[in-house]
Amino acid sequence: MKKYNKTLIVSIFAFSGILLFSSCSSDSKERDAAEATSALIEGNEKIVAFGHVNAMNLLNNADYKSIPKVNTILGSVLGNWKKGLEIDKPIYYALEAPFGHDATPETVYALINIKNKDSLSSIISEMGYALEKEGDISFHQEDDVTFGIRNKILIIISKPGDYDGKAKIKEAFDLTSGDLSEGTAHEIVKQTGDIVSGLSIDRLLNTSNTELAKLPATKKEELEKLVDNAFIKTVANFKNGEATIEATNIFSEELKDKLFFKDKNGNTLVSKLGGGTPWMGIAMNLDLRKGEDFLSTYLPDAKKRLMGGFPGEAKFALLALGENPFSKLFSGQAGMIMNGDAKSTMGMELEYNSFLGLGPKGDILQKLIDEQFSAFATKKGDTYTLGQLRIKSTQKGIYASSGKENSGKLNLPSYVKNFGEDSFSMFIAFEKMDVASMELDDEAKVIEILQYVTINANRDGAKMVIAAKNKKVNILKQATDFYAKQIMSKIDSMGV
Repeated sequence: MKKYNKTLIVSIFAFSGILLFSSCSSDSKERDAAEATSALIEGNEKIVAFGHVNAMNLLNNADYKSIPKVNTILGSVLGNWKKGLEIDKPIYYALEAPFGHDATPETVYALINIKNKDSLSSIISEMGYALEKEGDISFHQEDDVTFGIRNKILIIISKPGDYDGKAKIKEAFDLTSGDLSEGTAHEIVKQTGDIVSGLSIDRLLNTSNTELAKLPATKKEELEKLVDNAFIKTVANFKNGEATIEATNIFSEELKDKLFFKDKNGNTLVSKLGGGTPWMGIAMNLDLRKGEDFLSTYLPDAKKRLMGGFPGEAKFALLALGENPFSKLFSGQAGMIMNGDAKSTMGMELEYNSFLGLGPKGDILQKLIDEQFSAFATKKGDTYTLGQLRIKSTQKGIYASSGKENSGKLNLPSYVKNFGEDSFSMFIAFEKMDVASMELDDEAKVIEILQYVTINANRDGAKMVIAAKNKKVNILKQATDFYAKQIMSKIDSMGV
């Protein structure tokens, strides 16, 4: 009896293992674009950025059908492609490093689900492209673009310069048949959103940064451990009345602790910015010492390039301070708020309060202010006055303001949350501006539809909210309508 029980138990475990293996694997011929992208990322370690764009959702949110001529042209094109491709599903992409000086990736991959392979082949033939065969792959190369069809996937490759498109497309399809990514990369691929992107920090450093090769072995090993499985995930969504862009730092706590983040500052910065009802504000709380230490330890050449970007006199002054010059000069805390009538401000009647925190060697900047203002400004106590400009220099920092003096607390807009508390925060109240009177390029005038923009960033990530005045209509449609109206106005003025 015990023998039969033992056999039964072994059989159950074996069967469970088979089921588990089957559930974690997938027939590569049946893979969709999401799984194919996941496998491509796993197989190609030069891929540093990836994600997907829900193009059809963006077009629908923009309500392209409401624009007569656009609907006629685009509707026909989409209707044709819809016969061969699942255009209602996201288009997946992957970017291969290294990147050029103009930020162009070495290779760009796009992966799209196929609805009907025969229909897709017919559409491509009607466009004048002759498909070649390589095993079970149908492909065509046109200059720096190659596209291929196999099973349920269309892959498009863009690669600058001369290359063997047949070999490159075959390599890509072979990789999509391999093991799927695991953990964070796979989760990012599966993440929902109008636009989703993932950036692998460890791959970016290993493929695009030659500084790693110059590091001592111990430091290189330390850095590789710090950025192991580190990603930045960004998700953008376009909804009624607003767009949100949210980035998540998927870092170890050890890596976050070594970077420049400095959160949970309470009102220590805001209390230094005076009072009033601001329509714009920017605040930073950075741990400059940590930031400099990280650069000095792991990216010394990057620090040299940073120093080299300063003018000669400033560079000399920084070098004279020795190690960690920035944290010696500055505390890492700085902020500014714009008060008063935003419409008047557009006419350069500035009314603002600002603060720049000083470090242990900040007296260098205090002496510089004395040299610059003592000859032509009035000084009372530790404050210089020059017309509407007031500059107060103290050991803790430099206060500068212009226009009406505002004391008391800041009366921030209701949509501004935690201003000055995180590592970085910013807001602009476009609703208080006379944007129409500003001399902006035509493409920038779309800010007329906006109520406000807010940005907050801390060790865990960042979030931007772009809010429209109209809360009942998708913000993409509002932008589309604005540009359509702008174009029609130009056409009318031409007498067409």
